[in-house]
Amino acid sequence: MRTIHKPKTISVLTDFIKTTVSHAGFTDVIVAVSGGVDSAVSISLAVRALGAEHVHALLLPYKDWHDEAKTHAHTLLKQLQLPQDQIHEVDIAPLVHEFENCLEFGTCLPAGEAGNLEFTRVRIGNVMARVRMIVLFDYAKKLGCLVQGTENKSEHYLGYFTRFGDEASDLEPLRTLYKSEVYQLAKQLQVPQEIIQKPASAGLWQDQTDEGQFGFTYAQADEVLYLHFDQKLPLGEIATQTKLDNELVNKILSWCASMDFKHSVPHLPPEPVL
Repeated sequence: MRTIHKPKTISVLTDFIKTTVSHAGFTDVIVAVSGGVDSAVSISLAVRALGAEHVHALLLPYKDWHDEAKTHAHTLLKQLQLPQDQIHEVDIAPLVHEFENCLEFGTCLPAGEAGNLEFTRVRIGNVMARVRMIVLFDYAKKLGCLVQGTENKSEHYLGYFTRFGDEASDLEPLRTLYKSEVYQLAKQLQVPQEIIQKPASAGLWQDQTDEGQFGFTYAQADEVLYLHFDQKLPLGEIATQTKLDNELVNKILSWCASMDFKHSVPHLPPEPVL
């Protein structure tokens, strides 16, 4: 795995934010702060780049599922000295419930009871992610901000995002960083330990964790993704260098392959015939 220079990387990313926002004709950004490490690093970089007076935080909990995450988020925002009137919160539960009712999520499908439950849970998770982006972009419009995203390189390669949901943004300062590198920057930026140490979660259902869903860790994935996408090594050599068995390496790359369609839509036809 590559070794990044943390202070210089932070400097590059803060310059990127400052330049991107200025060139777009804006002064402020808004970040959806979940209480997780990605949004913590993203908003910390934004404050460094633009100053706390030009950064808005939006918390988007679902009922009481995210009470602990909200506590972590407020701890971070207090540390960053974000003005109280720039911290916003919207409970997305009423909006999500409207979609559940209109789309009849309770309707049974022919896949069997267990399959129905998992399929419905994923559908609701996607709705939650897309509702959050609707609210986030509406706040950005109301406040005259750009939306600063929180997606990292690992999530991008793994396709671990909801299209037109949590991957929607105006700028993505973490997109060139693997998850393990986000953790490194979090420590450098003095993100609170309770955020760094807790399991990563998209917060789409109770007790959901990213690594539990994957069946492998981010540390394992990052080694494989780096050697596959950046170094272009074959599976056998990746297994040798990472000391992971071929089955696990193949599982990680198969996950990427199954989600690759997310990176190529919408598909476009050829130019019209003249």
